Amino acid sequence: MTRADNFPFYNWVPKWLGILIHIFLFCPIIFISGAYTSNASEMTGGLGIISEHIQYSNFATAVGMVVFAPFVVHYLLMRRPKMTFLLGFNLLFILSAICAKTDSMALLMMCSFFTGFIRIMLIFNNLFCLIKFALRQDPVNSFIPGKAPEDIPTMDKMDYVKATSVPILYLFFICLGQIGSSITAWLAYEYQWQYVYYGMMGLTLCALFLVETTMRYQKRIWNRQIHIHKLGDFVAASIFELAICYILIYGKTYDWFDNWSIRLATGSALVSLGMFIVLQTNSRHPYLRFSIFKRRYTWVAVIMFMLLMLVNSHSALVSVYTGVGMSIDNWKSAQLNNYGMIGDIIGVIICVAMAKRNFAFRYIFAVGFLCIGLSATYLYFYFQPQGLYDDLIFPTVLRSAGMIILYAMSAIYGMKRLPAILLPSWIFVMLTFRSVIGPVVGTSVFSNLINQRQEQHISEMVNYLDESNVDFSGSYRKNVAGGKYTGLSTEDASTLAAVSSKGSVQKQAVLVTLKEICGWTIYASAGCILLVLTFPYPNSNIKE
Repeated sequence: MTRADNFPFYNWVPKWLGILIHIFLFCPIIFISGAYTSNASEMTGGLGIISEHIQYSNFATAVGMVVFAPFVVHYLLMRRPKMTFLLGFNLLFILSAICAKTDSMALLMMCSFFTGFIRIMLIFNNLFCLIKFALRQDPVNSFIPGKAPEDIPTMDKMDYVKATSVPILYLFFICLGQIGSSITAWLAYEYQWQYVYYGMMGLTLCALFLVETTMRYQKRIWNRQIHIHKLGDFVAASIFELAICYILIYGKTYDWFDNWSIRLATGSALVSLGMFIVLQTNSRHPYLRFSIFKRRYTWVAVIMFMLLMLVNSHSALVSVYTGVGMSIDNWKSAQLNNYGMIGDIIGVIICVAMAKRNFAFRYIFAVGFLCIGLSATYLYFYFQPQGLYDDLIFPTVLRSAGMIILYAMSAIYGMKRLPAILLPSWIFVMLTFRSVIGPVVGTSVFSNLINQRQEQHISEMVNYLDESNVDFSGSYRKNVAGGKYTGLSTEDASTLAAVSSKGSVQKQAVLVTLKEICGWTIYASAGCILLVLTFPYPNSNIKE
């Protein structure tokens, strides 16, 4: 094997080992984050913070990944694989060390943002190195106008290849991310939440060792620099998306616009959006090409992402139920989510099979929403005071299958007949709506619904809980008698009985709320199926 064929590795590294090294390098890249939802309860308890801080830090990581997208072409042309790995993994090590030690939420959120930015750099670097090393083809050409095919027949053939191969790539990343969530949940459960960061730091050191010992140095082969004026676009886009996330995550906690920080975030979002639009319309080399929004493919894909994230957010109902109805910890919840990988595999098989048989996108989308609707239907009839852990596996599998079908095929549809010059802009738009706007809107809608409906049901239930209610009065007197038997005074025993009764009422209200929202999700899924089947798509068939 020649020196060029074995790049970026030394000649003594065999091909199979090089592929395994590239696959291993994805582990720290995908696993590492600024904050981890799998250890959120331990972290909030240990630092004495509200859970919204962890949610916002997670979305800050997603924003950091999004705003890198318009730089992708320049980055891929000027990057040097080994130097990129060394710099990126060292920065991730430092950021993880800061997150493990800090008690400043502002610093945690800032580290989360830059962690996302570095992660997406390393993902592109590792993925394109792996493809070039394994297949002896340089995928960078698909990003460069003039080198990528522009004629319709060739683009249609490439779209068919994407429809049958991209879902497998999505499966790899989603399953790897779920494995990472399980590992972080286990570390937090067995040790402390700081050990999650320490474990990721150790994984980063392993990656640095492999890069340093197996990869060779490359001199810069492209001297062109990134336009410095794009820094303003980058800042404006970052502020806008971070502000939108802040409003939707903290709105319920801070009582929306009655709080000065929500008003400040709203003003920042509007000003940054205005600045961003002005910068794009007056730039010869725009950060985001607005012509991407002239394509109907783009709007259809964006709508699919928003609908997906809205109905798929009913997964939050399972988290609430396992916490309130079953009282299981984060490690058990992570184990339950692992069954979602079975659904991911099933969903990818459906995607590839339907793509090979040239099913129209409308039918593929309908199957995805059908799976999510069936999952919500199962949960609607399942939610009860005494549920079994194993009974939650089936809806988890169904939901994951529907999610990956829509997740992958919406992205493929948005790329249909996409000119190479618009590819970075499409990645930016796709990640914005799929990873930031869609999830944060879905999370905000469901969390506010759960909170509002739960309070409403508690208010309705307590109107019927008095001495005339035989079941309630009997339970209350029993708890009072039990408190007195343990030596408590009559007043303390009455207080303890009231607290116990309140917990019972709250649990019943949560179960009614979950069942109610599941019913709404079923109707929403049915509406989405009807919409995707009747919507007038441009070039709906995969091979068309």
